[in-house]
Amino acid sequence: MYRVLACDLDGTLLRDDKTISAETEAELKRISDKGVIFLPSTGRTHRELPEALKGLPFLRYALCCNGGAVYDYAENRYIYEDAIPHDLALEVLEYVKQIPVFETVVVNGERIVRGDENDEVCEYIRKVAVKGILFNFKGAHDVKEAFAQKHQDAQKFLLYLGEGADKAEVMNDLSERFPQLMISASGPVHIEVNIRGVDKGKALENFCKMMDIPIEESVAFGDAENDISMLEAAGKAIVMGNGTQAAKQHADIICDSNNDDGVRKMIEELWKE
Repeated sequence: MYRVLACDLDGTLLRDDKTISAETEAELKRISDKGVIFLPSTGRTHRELPEALKGLPFLRYALCCNGGAVYDYAENRYIYEDAIPHDLALEVLEYVKQIPVFETVVVNGERIVRGDENDEVCEYIRKVAVKGILFNFKGAHDVKEAFAQKHQDAQKFLLYLGEGADKAEVMNDLSERFPQLMISASGPVHIEVNIRGVDKGKALENFCKMMDIPIEESVAFGDAENDISMLEAAGKAIVMGNGTQAAKQHADIICDSNNDDGVRKMIEELWKE
């Protein structure tokens, strides 16, 4: 029997309007009552779960920051972190001042963004950022200075390309300057930065070890390239019908799309009464 359900959110569990159906919620509760651990697995921080998941009584853990952390909501703490060391993060924040990006940094699940002390986000970030995460930030004239006062490691950076910046050029520049980091694109003007080696698959493996559950007893749902490591690690890999071709190449099963309750239908199949 599968004992862990690791599920990407955007484009996978969530419909395009960022909701889940009542039937999907009921199925998640049913298998949770059977002892299956529901593990949302996302690039979001633990503070940024969508309204559709907040308050679900059976939700205890979340794999966050694309594998950079696993959060325990019952104990209000991280049980796993793979972060960018504080001193290295400061070095990065100083360096990016000279390249055409608008920097943000995630620390303890909260984003520090270019803005001001009144939490006004700079106009460019407000224009291109995902609106759903703009509630979870602190504005700062100098992001490096604000981060330095936290005395904590950085869970990740999200860099917004300035107008006219060449994404490939910026990514190559950062990769050459900071080989300790993993530089990836998460959108046309978004660059994500994690410590090298971080991915959802590694985090899932570590979570299963902590829970004393064989990785073979996990199921992973995903739709995109940043889910591939998790699909490869899990005992069963399921990719959405709306998923990318790259992700589908790693699927044991291709299910219906996120808008057609693909996850719910597979739960009914894998965990039959």
